[in-house]
Amino acid sequence: MPRGHAYPFPLDLLDRLHDQLMKQRLTAQPEQRIVLVDIDEVSLAQYGRWPWSRQQIAQLLQQLNQHYQVAHIGLDIIFPESGDLLGDQQIAQLAASKQLTLAQTFGFDRSQSMRVGQLSAAMPLVATPSTPAYGFLANHKMLALAAPCVGHIAITADPDGVVRHQSMLVRYQGQLYPAFAPVLLRCWLGQQAPLQASNGKVEWLQGLSGQQMVDQHGMAAIPFLRKTEAYIAIPASDILSGKAPLSLLHNRLVIVGSSALGLGDYVATILGGRTPGMLLHAQWLSQALDQLEQNKPVVAIGFSSMMAVWAALLLGVILLHRRSNTLRLAWGFLLLMAWLLWLSYTPQEVGANALAPLLGGVVLLILEGGLEWWYAQLGRRQLYLAFHHYVPPAIIDQLIGNNSQAIMLPHRAEITCLFADLQGYTGIAERLPPEELAHYTRHALMLLTQAVLDQQGTLDKYMGDALFAFWGAPVAQSDHANRAINAAIAMQQAVDKHNQTAAIDKQIKVHIGIQTGLVVVGDMGTPFRSTYTAIGDAVNVSARLQNLASLHNEKILVGESTERQLAYSPLQLYGTVSLKGRRGVEQVYRLP
Repeated sequence: MPRGHAYPFPLDLLDRLHDQLMKQRLTAQPEQRIVLVDIDEVSLAQYGRWPWSRQQIAQLLQQLNQHYQVAHIGLDIIFPESGDLLGDQQIAQLAASKQLTLAQTFGFDRSQSMRVGQLSAAMPLVATPSTPAYGFLANHKMLALAAPCVGHIAITADPDGVVRHQSMLVRYQGQLYPAFAPVLLRCWLGQQAPLQASNGKVEWLQGLSGQQMVDQHGMAAIPFLRKTEAYIAIPASDILSGKAPLSLLHNRLVIVGSSALGLGDYVATILGGRTPGMLLHAQWLSQALDQLEQNKPVVAIGFSSMMAVWAALLLGVILLHRRSNTLRLAWGFLLLMAWLLWLSYTPQEVGANALAPLLGGVVLLILEGGLEWWYAQLGRRQLYLAFHHYVPPAIIDQLIGNNSQAIMLPHRAEITCLFADLQGYTGIAERLPPEELAHYTRHALMLLTQAVLDQQGTLDKYMGDALFAFWGAPVAQSDHANRAINAAIAMQQAVDKHNQTAAIDKQIKVHIGIQTGLVVVGDMGTPFRSTYTAIGDAVNVSARLQNLASLHNEKILVGESTERQLAYSPLQLYGTVSLKGRRGVEQVYRLP
């Protein structure tokens, strides 16, 4: 599923399981190669509140470079505006000497279109996945022009607010901007050659194993390897005063950031709800340094491994389909536990999607158990398939609750029939293009159909621009005559509402005929196609009344037998008429 969208339950469990798995893999082994210099509350209390002068920042960096002779410094702070000239010059000189990596950040949402400062250290666009950006926050011009080593510190949280992935390559205006930690590593090792990338892999370091897997959006899982306490953290005040031991910093990679209240860039991760952003850079560097020492590339758990688990699950269910449910459940449980244990101890990079077979296995076993239930409910399903095109869900629920197959057999029932027909449809059909005509027809019939469904009627069929529906079957309704009248009124109201906004040549006019009587209802289809319908005199009379309404421009005409059954009659006597194909005369009523 695409990242950045809220996952529905139970898919969000994958991320939670991934978090627990990563926590089990964390080690407290001290990280001696990386030091975090923290501008914390103690440092601010001793050297003044933030923002510090640019000269004071420069003094901190020079102290690290000259007195402590660290290997390289990464500054996890952005200076979009210039400060005192001397301080900016000293920071720029240190960056120009490739002893300092600066930071910049990007906005990944279209609403984050700010453009502050000047971007620097862009790389040519290569054929590898990257994250598109719409704005940026960078250092001011003096620092940007002087610094060859600048990486982005943009962080994107998952839908639950937890940061598990980071963008390794940002694409902005046709150029690439790599992440902060890889830039720091490349700058320290003196590798400024263009990136090599192919098949979703980025080779950060030439001549050494330094590949990293990225997804189609340029994102990579943050390699959480060590607990927070495994890293050496020194207050910036101890650096400025010279209290920090030389042995802790000499020839170490240093990341300077802040955890002071209101100043630190805290994010939620599996390490906790208040994880400093500089710790994410340190985690990436730890993995990269491990690679360099072991001369091994990053190996990520791939699609083939997960598909093997899925195949084993499915094969087991197929082979054991004639055995007991206990054997199938045991097979699935043992296989999933083995997969989970392997994930816990494998040195490969684990992404959240590697846990997908766990959820897939649970779903597969639930479906296997549900298959037998499905067979038990086959009769009810047949009823649903027979009626879901005819009646609303409430009626289907009653049918399924009764679970009676006899209701499909033809039988006598008293129902109220309704015929509705659109006036002038032939002229409209000649005037409109086929596509527009289809849209017009669907819209018009939907206005009529919704009224039928709202009154829990049975939709029998469409006949071009006409509709036939009835009430009283397949579920008996004592007030079927009232429901038919209410549906007819609702149809006319829906048509009137449509005509208020429709063009003159697309206005709808409908004529309706209604009659109550004893008919035969049931499945009148053939072995090739089942169809639930009604046949009888009431059906024919309702069609004749609709035709009469069309000839005399009446909206709704109702037969005498329907009028007698109404609890309250809103009708007026239309007259005594002789209907085509019937002997004698009949009283007909109209809706005023």
